[in-house]
Order: sequence, then structure tokens, then C-alpha cells
Amino acid sequence: MRNIVHSVTDFFRKVLQSIIISPVPLITTTSFHSSTTTCEREQDDFDKVLLTRRTVNNFCQNLPENWKELVDRAIVSAIHAPNHKRTEPWRFYLLGPQTIRKVCELNAKLVAEKKGEKAGERKLERWIQMPGWIVVTCRSDFGEKDEVQSMDIPSGLAREDYAACCCAVQNLCLSLHNAGLGTKWSTGAVNFDSRFHDILGLETGEYSIGIIWFGTPTKIVDAPIRKKGLQDVLILHP
Repeated sequence: MRNIVHSVTDFFRKVLQSIIISPVPLITTTSFHSSTTTCEREQDDFDKVLLTRRTVNNFCQNLPENWKELVDRAIVSAIHAPNHKRTEPWRFYLLGPQTIRKVCELNAKLVAEKKGEKAGERKLERWIQMPGWIVVTCRSDFGEKDEVQSMDIPSGLAREDYAACCCAVQNLCLSLHNAGLGTKWSTGAVNFDSRFHDILGLETGEYSIGIIWFGTPTKIVDAPIRKKGLQDVLILHP
């Protein structure tokens, strides 16, 4: 019994010694200020990404070697967009050369029918130069009825899913911009042509949110002058 008491006493003596001897880290004014400065710097860096993203019209012909890795990361960021009812309605189609050619030719045909053959040829030449292609689509699940609902319903699933997909596109473009790639979100008439849907193999009820061109910008685009400032869009209520 005496041995047990001595062992316990010796144990607690060592514990107390370790507590007394061990240095306790102090939160100094300097370390607090350093932490605050780091947070502010990270916030500034994030806001810079938001404020410097631009629609890019001209790209270098070749994509960087790690472009697929950057696209995969961007899509992961995209699917973390706000999604009210967690329907995850988005799909991302990464187009290869053959499919790009088919889409470009269809678009040129649509332009030619409306503006003439020369305009169609110019559009084909222009579009075929775009190095990277992603088509973002929306597919809502309306349950057993499985019929497309009108976006005129304010709280309807159709409007919720479309908004979620638009947020996903913004996340996608911001991620690519942060990685040094430019983007352009195109919502031209070809997006809504049934032949375009056939080329991509879209499901019933699935529709295009837009074509996202991506690549290395040939030049840095200046920020457009906003027509409205903070004082024009911020309404304060008491």
C-alpha cells in the first residue's frame, strides 16, 4: 500500500513539474496584429480575383500543359455554388476537336441563314480559333411528372436551378481566372438549337446555360467603367 501511495505521489509531482517548466505561449499584440494583417491580405487577394475577372475575346492558340488539371479544379469549385434545394442540376461538357468542329459549323450555318454566307464564313473562322470549350447545362428533376416548369413561378424549381447553374458558371470562370486563364461566356442562338442539343447528347429537359470558352489571354483586358457605383445600387433601410 505504501508503495502505491509513493508511486501516485511521484506521478503527480512529475506532472506538476512539467506544467511549471513547460513554457506557455503568449498572445502578444504583435502576433495578434500579424494574424489580422494576414487575414486582411487574404481578403484583399480574394477581392482582387473578383474585381479583375474579365470577359476575354482573344486567346493564345495553345492551352497550357496543365489545362485539364485547372479545368477539373474549376469544375469542383463550380459545383460548390449556392444551390437552394440541393438539386445539383448542373452538367459540364468538355468538348474535343470533333465536337467543336460540329458546333462551329452549325453556328456558322445559323449565322449564314440570317446574315449571309460571308458572315457565316467569318463566324466559322472566328469560333474555330477558340482553344478551350465547356458547355454548362441545367437539368431539373421535377419528380414523377418530369416536365419543364415555367420560370415565371417565383419559387419554382426551374428558376432555382437556373440561378444555381449561373452561380456555378461564375465560380468556374473565377477559378480559371485565378489560375491565369481567361474565359468568355457565350449565350448565342446556337445554344438553344435542337441540333446543338443532339450534338452534345442532352437529355430531355436539359438545356444549355452557355458555352464557356477558355484559354490563355493574349492581353490583359482593362476593367470596363461601371455605369453605377455603390451609392447607386446600395439602398439603406432604417
